[in-house]
Amino acid sequence: MASRSRVKIEDILEIIDGNDSEIEDYEESDSDEDCRHVPKRVRLSYRWREKVFQPPNLAFTGAKMEAPANQNIKTPYQYFQQFVTADMIDGMVDNTNLYSTQKTGKSINTTKKEVEQMMGMYFHMGLVRMSSVRQYWEQGTNYVPVSSVMPRNRFQQLTTQLHFVNNSSILDEQKKDKLWKIRPWLDSLRDQCLKVTTEERNSIDEMMVQYRGTTSPIRQYIKSKPHPWGFKVWAGTSGMLFDFDIYQGGDGTRSHLGQGRDVVMKLVSTLAKNSNYKIYAVNLFTSVPLLEKLLGWELQYTGTVRQNRLPNCNIKGEKELKKEGRGSFDFRVEDTHNISAVKWFDNRAVTLLSTHTCVEPLRMAGRWDKTAKKRINVSMPAIVADYNNHMGGITILDSFLAKYRFRMRSRRWYIYLSWHFLSVALVNSWLMYKRECRLLQLPDQ
Repeated sequence: MASRSRVKIEDILEIIDGNDSEIEDYEESDSDEDCRHVPKRVRLSYRWREKVFQPPNLAFTGAKMEAPANQNIKTPYQYFQQFVTADMIDGMVDNTNLYSTQKTGKSINTTKKEVEQMMGMYFHMGLVRMSSVRQYWEQGTNYVPVSSVMPRNRFQQLTTQLHFVNNSSILDEQKKDKLWKIRPWLDSLRDQCLKVTTEERNSIDEMMVQYRGTTSPIRQYIKSKPHPWGFKVWAGTSGMLFDFDIYQGGDGTRSHLGQGRDVVMKLVSTLAKNSNYKIYAVNLFTSVPLLEKLLGWELQYTGTVRQNRLPNCNIKGEKELKKEGRGSFDFRVEDTHNISAVKWFDNRAVTLLSTHTCVEPLRMAGRWDKTAKKRINVSMPAIVADYNNHMGGITILDSFLAKYRFRMRSRRWYIYLSWHFLSVALVNSWLMYKRECRLLQLPDQ
């Protein structure tokens, strides 16, 4: 019989001793993908203490937003062209004509003007939504801003043959990218987003592009989302999208940080280092090694964190804080890297990590007390208020997209992504207009 390993009492006492800890940082799997290429766990030393947090120098040295040089507001189409350029539309025209020839033996002979009209018609359909495309031309439901631009059959012919690449010129190696049918167009849009001056504070989160078909190899299901079936997009935004990456499923490769943390590193890699950009994210992404890595780039971070990513950080549990009442909190500060961990109890306990803020200054937040049936004030640490004020970038973007989204059906799954990102470009254009009005101190009408 194999002998069992014995654990000494001294070893147990060393593990549970006080606030100082030698912890082995580990990552649970964020997905069920094969993780054969995950690097071995790295032993990291963190010393958590209950002490005063020393805020770092937070002076922002990144690129500043500037008003237009000519002091004039552009036209709506000029703002849109900042994200969907003439070259991108020319590529759609050329590849659509080529694809129609390859498929039917006859070119559809579309033009740049016609493709632009098709986009405008799609945006108008979002303003006045009907149950099907055909209704915009039918006698009882005719909508002139759409039906007067081009005949219904021509519009449907364009949308069914819309293409972004030359299929015959794609190599087998390129086809390993599951988004190869739309990759050039997505890369061009991302390049245009990256040219926009990024705000000091940005959030990173995931958004879902609704798709319930079964033909896509990258469709995801996330139960907690309003639209659980669709394409998952990692996004960096302050409301205006500045960078994105479409999730194609795990490939079994990731760093020791884990998948969620690798996403953050990729999206912030385009920001200027040593500039004190402030990044906000949810607990899917947050871990102490990630914050340590970002501090090396002089990028600040605040985010919610899962308790199992703070092993041996002796912070009060939810039951203890619940006994103390709403507004109670506890905190610890990591000695070496000056990272704060704060747990705050409202209706439930939430734990946050930050490199640039902690508890002070305390604020008062209004809450409804069901027992007393009146509004009361509860204490709110500065880290919670900071997170609440700046984490909502994806929520803002999603809310704008939802107001004028028209769901046009297609048998080609990647077309859903093209319509979605056209709408994103439109929202970005509008937010750019509002930004320049603010910089010029003009009313944004």
